Amino acid sequence: MRLFITTLSLLSVIAFGYALAGYGSSLAGGSINTDYVIKGLCAGIALGGLAMFLWYRHRKDFFD
Repeated sequence: MRLFITTLSLLSVIAFGYALAGYGSSLAGGSINTDYVIKGLCAGIALGGLAMFLWYRHRKDFFD
């Protein structure tokens, strides 16, 4: 379970990076890619929330 929660947390960070890539494309002379931003934020929040929920449910296992 620890590895699964860690993987979900890492995927959450990657998804937020995906959202930043959509926003950061405007700095390179392009326009903001709202599709990247929306998908990245939704996936980041969902994966982060799931990781926190699972950690909360199994937190006693972590401190044994």
